[in-house]
Amino acid sequence: METIIGFIAGYLTGMSEGRDGLKRARASLEAIRNSPEFRRLVSDAVTATQGLAGRTAKGGLSSAVSGVGELITSRAAARGQRAA
Repeated sequence: METIIGFIAGYLTGMSEGRDGLKRARASLEAIRNSPEFRRLVSDAVTATQGLAGRTAKGGLSSAVSGVGELITSRAAARGQRAA
């Protein structure tokens, strides 16, 4: 998330610096798109969306919301164990 905030700040700064600033902002965006953090974020979003769609089809919206909450909690716990 820090990377995305950094990009936005850099983009706004780049806009005030003309073409060179815009080139740097574009290079930053490309670096963000290729970063492992961004790829992990996209992967988590896809996984959550697939889980939500599957649970909605099977048990309705309340089941889907509950399942997404469980998915987020379990992933956070797994990341915490890997970091330790």
